[in-house]
Amino acid sequence: MTTKISKVNLHPASCKYLKLGHPWITEDTYTARFPKNDFFLIGVDEKNRQEIALLINDPLHKNVKARLWSLNPEDWKTTPDFKAELEIRIKNSIERRIKANLSSERDNYYLINAESDFLPGLLVLKLKNQILIQYYALFWKKVELDLLEVLQAQIKNLFPDFVLEDIWIQERNFNQSKSIRSMNGKTHADFVLKEFGINYQIRLNENYDFGIYTDMSAIRNQMRSYLEKSQSLLNLFSYTGAFSLYTLKLGAKNIVSVDLSSKYLNWLEENIALNPDLNPELHSSLCMPSEKAMEKLISEQIKFEAIICDPPSASSDGSTTSSALKSYEKLLPLMLKLLATNGSLFVFLNTHTISWNKFEEKLSLIIATTEFANKINIGKRFKLSEDCLPLKGFHEGDYLKGFLIDFKNKGI
Repeated sequence: MTTKISKVNLHPASCKYLKLGHPWITEDTYTARFPKNDFFLIGVDEKNRQEIALLINDPLHKNVKARLWSLNPEDWKTTPDFKAELEIRIKNSIERRIKANLSSERDNYYLINAESDFLPGLLVLKLKNQILIQYYALFWKKVELDLLEVLQAQIKNLFPDFVLEDIWIQERNFNQSKSIRSMNGKTHADFVLKEFGINYQIRLNENYDFGIYTDMSAIRNQMRSYLEKSQSLLNLFSYTGAFSLYTLKLGAKNIVSVDLSSKYLNWLEENIALNPDLNPELHSSLCMPSEKAMEKLISEQIKFEAIICDPPSASSDGSTTSSALKSYEKLLPLMLKLLATNGSLFVFLNTHTISWNKFEEKLSLIIATTEFANKINIGKRFKLSEDCLPLKGFHEGDYLKGFLIDFKNKGI
């Protein structure tokens, strides 16, 4: 790949945040003057007349116009060898996963987690014998041949016993339309993978998502000590039921999964059937909005020792749509009514636009309006970790936030 390196002036705020570890240059009056065709750019602190960063240009992205490649001036004294550096970074990223021994417990994990592995806008997932590449930065399409060559070589070298069946490439976008293709020309892939001893049906290229959220895998493991003590679970916005199956596997006797989609609840039932050691009679599904499902359960005077709520960023009850944070205004008081006094409530938010503090503050304000004011703890945080560990100074990468909520006097 031939490169031409232009120098571009950066907004003073961009210079500041680059030096603090933030890897994005977002759209502003300065980025409007960036050249459109250069792959690399050298970012210049206009005030101090100092070159501060080697950037990768991404003019077609809606918001992020360039991403950090290096803060080391030695890396742009000469024309950068992108492919050689790509090989080093991919090798380091995969070796970190091998060292963590993630494959001993699950078939699904991230080989590359974008900015935190210094491969901006690039996610690579290992899904049993399939590799899924996800582009969040559009410049990766320009260097796709180099990426595929390096990635396949490193997988072959570092996983000598791994039989690679196919590589899929998905361009993630804002309207959630499907944009996925197979390197072998396949139209879809259906297979079963195992996570923490549980089988899940995976379907690539049937929906925007494929059947399990791998970024939640490490968090499921963090929650184990709480869930294995729980005899009952209410799983709201359950999707295909990973938390339902996990808690059932840990010994719970009453699992209720709630989702607005009958397709996902049928998929959940299919997942249970893939696990002969799980008793399907201990599980039931409610295909309705979460708010209505909880009102029904409250009327039946049912309590749960564990409740999980992970609403989509924009949740819908079939007629109106609201942000996940706002949806807690109605959801949280109902969940508290259903929570057993010895129980644990896990609430999640999946967006980088809301900080940890703002999320916690919102939860506190909601609780204060209920009959449970002064009786409730907002405690442990559940964060991205292991294969999805965020990069320090990059709050956009710390998008998945969870809190444990329980009674101050548990069991009383």
